[in-house]
Amino acid sequence: MVAVKSREAQRFVEAPPAAMFLFLLHGADAGLVRERALALIEKRVDDRRDPFQCVEMSGDAIAADPLSLLDEANTVPLFGGRRAILVEAGGKSIVGPLEQLLAAPPKDCAIVVTAGALKRDTPLRKLIEPAKLGAAIECQPDAEQELESLIDDSLRAAGLSVAPEARMLLRAALGEDRRMSRAELAKLALYKHGESKVEARDVEDIVAHASTIASDRLVIDAFSGEAAAAGEELDRALAGGADPGQLLGGALRYAMALHRARLAADRENGRVDAGMMILMRGGFGVFPRPALERHLKSWTAAKIASVIGPLRDAQRRARIDASVAEIEAGRALLAIATRAGRR
Repeated sequence: MVAVKSREAQRFVEAPPAAMFLFLLHGADAGLVRERALALIEKRVDDRRDPFQCVEMSGDAIAADPLSLLDEANTVPLFGGRRAILVEAGGKSIVGPLEQLLAAPPKDCAIVVTAGALKRDTPLRKLIEPAKLGAAIECQPDAEQELESLIDDSLRAAGLSVAPEARMLLRAALGEDRRMSRAELAKLALYKHGESKVEARDVEDIVAHASTIASDRLVIDAFSGEAAAAGEELDRALAGGADPGQLLGGALRYAMALHRARLAADRENGRVDAGMMILMRGGFGVFPRPALERHLKSWTAAKIASVIGPLRDAQRRARIDASVAEIEAGRALLAIATRAGRR
């Protein structure tokens, strides 16, 4: 029985057992699934780009014509050598033809099946995991250590180093899909061609999602009482095309999460960890933990509640009249920063 967990997947893909011919790669990270499927094929054929050595097939097409996979798997190459078939599973079942291949394995042909996140009792996993000649390989989104390695390796290859703040933004913006992460890093490397270091501003300018993270950061500055820093972040966000209404919405979202977190901490006799869990679940774990802890300690529940109403009003006015939206955002964030400085 071979069910390879996500943490062991890379090692397995780099040295798959020679006797195995059937591989199922599944998981929430479609880019990583594809990347590892191609890596497996490269271990099985001399040139995966050669159409005589590697063939791609649709799972739904195979379900409509089950013999097509069997014929392809047992085809003898015109010039000899090994072959591989990459199958993208669709909505229809391909268990039947795979069962026939397991009963009569093809010679010198690897079958690599890719799929999304699969439950343990799905037919594909139930068929392949217990098979002596098969392996099911889990591919979950990159963990922090894997993401760090991906960032370092990709940018080092382009001759670039990364500033600490830029690294923080990259960690927050990337990781959901390996293929998209690689594409964003390649775009960043091209943007910085001829230079030596990636700064936070570069990430905010070019990497998808980073601009949203950067605009949320001004909310953190405001709740920290850093009026000047929040003002600079606001000017930068607006100059980059940020929507003032969305900025106010981000401030309101954080205020409401902080209010719930402070109430939870109060119920636990001021224990900060109880509130931190709520902030983490609210999506604010990308921000420095010391800042979040300071907010939980310095902002009482009543004090937080006092800014929620004005924030809602400012957001409503910004939606009604776009000409005053930037002014409303500036006033609201300045009021928060000023309030944060009062005991």
